[in-house]
Amino acid sequence: MQSKQAPNTSRPKLLLLDPYPRDNPYHMTASERRSIWFPKLSLPVIAAYTPASWDIELVDEATADINFETPCDLVGLSVMTCYAPRAYEIADEFRARGKKVVLGGVHPTYCPDEALQHCDAIVCGEAEDLWPQVVADVEAGTLKRIYRMDQFPVLNDYKPPRIELLSPDSYMTRLCSFTTRGCHFDCEFCSVSPFNGKTTRRRPVPEVIAELRHAKEWLRSDIVERMTQGSLLNALSTSLKIWVGLEEGSIVAFVDDLHNSHRAYCRELWEALKALNIKWGCQSTMFLGDDPEMVKLAADSGCVSVFVGLESLSEDSLGETNKGFNQVRKFEDQIKMFHDHGIMVNPGIVFGFDNDDESVFETTINFLTRNKLELAYFNVLTPLPGTALFERYKQEGRIFDHDWAKYDGKHVVFTPKRMTPEQLQEGFFWANHEFYSWPCIWKRVMHTSQRLIPRLEMNWEFRKLVRRSTPKGQLSPLADVLKNLQAKLPTFETQQLIPSALFPQASQAAKKQELCLNVKARRHDAFAALFIELEGTLDHLNARELLVRIKQAAQDAKMDIVVNFEHLKQATPKAIHTLLDGELLKAITPHANLRYRKLKEAFQTTIADLPLGDWDIFEESPSYA
Repeated sequence: MQSKQAPNTSRPKLLLLDPYPRDNPYHMTASERRSIWFPKLSLPVIAAYTPASWDIELVDEATADINFETPCDLVGLSVMTCYAPRAYEIADEFRARGKKVVLGGVHPTYCPDEALQHCDAIVCGEAEDLWPQVVADVEAGTLKRIYRMDQFPVLNDYKPPRIELLSPDSYMTRLCSFTTRGCHFDCEFCSVSPFNGKTTRRRPVPEVIAELRHAKEWLRSDIVERMTQGSLLNALSTSLKIWVGLEEGSIVAFVDDLHNSHRAYCRELWEALKALNIKWGCQSTMFLGDDPEMVKLAADSGCVSVFVGLESLSEDSLGETNKGFNQVRKFEDQIKMFHDHGIMVNPGIVFGFDNDDESVFETTINFLTRNKLELAYFNVLTPLPGTALFERYKQEGRIFDHDWAKYDGKHVVFTPKRMTPEQLQEGFFWANHEFYSWPCIWKRVMHTSQRLIPRLEMNWEFRKLVRRSTPKGQLSPLADVLKNLQAKLPTFETQQLIPSALFPQASQAAKKQELCLNVKARRHDAFAALFIELEGTLDHLNARELLVRIKQAAQDAKMDIVVNFEHLKQATPKAIHTLLDGELLKAITPHANLRYRKLKEAFQTTIADLPLGDWDIFEESPSYA
């Protein structure tokens, strides 16, 4: 780690800026940042790859104001999509003052023509191999418009990020590092694989350990120096924070996109971390929780917290976004495995997948509370430029808002499939307030005494942020109706299964335990109806349960109900009889009109033998798409 260099007017100066809109409602207070926020490493890395002949100043606008009068020879900004409008404002102001401005990061990489309107040059892709050339061209007066990465940088002999340039007392920790780059998964909504590659590059473990040892020693000396120079009260306060785990540097943050991507590498790294006697957190997959040996090793090496991309409790939603490797049925056991080893589990949750409806918010909060998840980060699904999701939604004409400032995971910028944009936005607001309410915090956090004070403090600061920045939000009255309708009901009767005529090749060889009826429901505004989709296998037991749920929904919603059999693979004759039982239907019809769609087409032979009387329940015409 390089030491701070004294300013010298004879030396060129680089001003590195991390933009953050000052009027952003989610702008954190100092105490919130110190509890729940840590810096991005992009600019400290750029600083490390800047020639030693340059002076460097780094300003994170989330923690300090930008002084546009700062003397400098070059201005560099790292630009995320949601901060692009603010970055352009800053760049335009510095250019108006005659300064050279270079933009880099994910947004200029995927929107180069737009970014070039506001700067002198852009850097596309990872910048380590490009930046020394950019600086050399600035010195020579030959700055090009575009610098594009030809290949991913090699992570051997990597220069440690210059975290000493970050503002003290502004983050949960400045002890941030990374061990890997890239992700071999291909989640539709994520820009990591397109930007950092679909293979994982790894830093040599000895280099990581040497960097952390040096950084730990530096931060310790920095804290001691500030304690000796301050008041006695400040020194005592800092000592107390260190003891309870609240002081900056109490935890090392690995900011890898996927820290546990390689088992053998993690084993080597975590064994080596034991000697450092540190506490650390990282971003991990859920399926690490399937491996008790590795979870124990992580805990023994100092792991106290993992951020996991849970995303959704719907297997269909995970499948649609290419994240089927997350297995919902294992979530509870995986969480318990982490908790049994004293590791906090902080999931990222995304609302707005095509399979999400108004019930997703309450269902998710109930799951998180029941499993005592210490923290949660809620986001609205966002089609970021550079992702497959952006291209799909663009082709489908579903993106209605192109204000990049709203691409922060907090605003709805597209049309969902199973609810309105307003319902998605309100549900997101409601989930934040519900999760960080005092009753919910108490249920989630008080299950263990391990690092209890830091856990309470983080929840307290998140609660403050949510209450200040986020409207309360209200769930739709239909949320409970939809939640109670949807289910995966087991199939027990397997002897007389009749394939649907719409699925003539339905498998008859499926194992008994694999047979079930999947019931999905959504509001269909165009027809003012509840639309129920059936998938899988129907027998008379789950058919009767289905009618019980439909009756309750009819009583609560007072809306027409359409049951679609188009995707049902097979059923028993007794199940069809149950669905057409006059006595059961009588209990429903006083509350709502019930229609069966595609039932005749699917099981005509069975239905033809039934005396239907005056029942008019078949609906074949509307598309309900």
